[in-house]
Amino acid sequence: MRKIGKFTVLKLDAPIVIDEIVTMHYFKYSKDFHFAGEKHNFWEIAYVDQGEVGVLAEKQGLILRQGEAIFHKPNEYHNIWANNRFANVIILSFVCTSPAMSFFENKIMPFNDEQKRILAKLVSTGEIYFKEPMDDVNMTKLTPQNNCPFGCAQMIKNYMELLFISLIQEKSVRHRATRATGTAKRQGENKVVGVVQKYLANNLYNRITLDDVLRETCFSKSYITKLFRDYNGVSIMDHYMDMKIEEAKKLLSEYELSFTEVSEKLGFSSIHHFSSTFKKKAHMTPSEYRKTVEARSIR
Repeated sequence: MRKIGKFTVLKLDAPIVIDEIVTMHYFKYSKDFHFAGEKHNFWEIAYVDQGEVGVLAEKQGLILRQGEAIFHKPNEYHNIWANNRFANVIILSFVCTSPAMSFFENKIMPFNDEQKRILAKLVSTGEIYFKEPMDDVNMTKLTPQNNCPFGCAQMIKNYMELLFISLIQEKSVRHRATRATGTAKRQGENKVVGVVQKYLANNLYNRITLDDVLRETCFSKSYITKLFRDYNGVSIMDHYMDMKIEEAKKLLSEYELSFTEVSEKLGFSSIHHFSSTFKKKAHMTPSEYRKTVEARSIR
């Protein structure tokens, strides 16, 4: 405390301080929407304004209902999908190093009417202040509008801090474990495996490594490799080679390409590597395969 004349000044405590915002979204998800998943070194909150969504937070599958929010702490992997119904979701990501934020770890938060009003004011102020449309899934930067009303940025900061303080005071929380379901976990795992398979398919004509796949999914090597093998019966890279050889068969059947050209197109390190892999997977050499194709076309 300090004095100003005869008055003693009390410094106001600030248990939660948010000075940096990363993204602000309002999404309207179709029934089959799913987000591939990510992790980042800042906080994120997902609030369900309408409908219902599934969430995979680290390795836990959860169902999030209308009026509920989940907080993802920094570096926590998460994905989200519409649970076979339309859903409107508000996503906020921000930087906050205040120790009090630990309250939100592993929690699902139901919002009361006052908290919903605060969130609505926060989003409406963001719509005025930021140039970017709130349904842009590829947003990586927020830019203030020119000639914004006075104090918009501070209002956004104050609304966020007020909302989080109100949630802590309310203490109406549910631990994630009470909302975890095996079905949601399987759905989330299916999404993760689907991301891996899509990444492999999109890179058939490239040369990628397991480390590249791990960076795409944000999961640990032990988790994602076991999950993929459980779902597909083979390792990630073995499956990748199966896909390459199937593509090689298509190229050999439909185009007049040499074996070297096919090998190079599909990113094999050498014609020897291509030939040996082809024989291992197809149980015949590329030359033998082409002959069978030619024989079928003669008949």
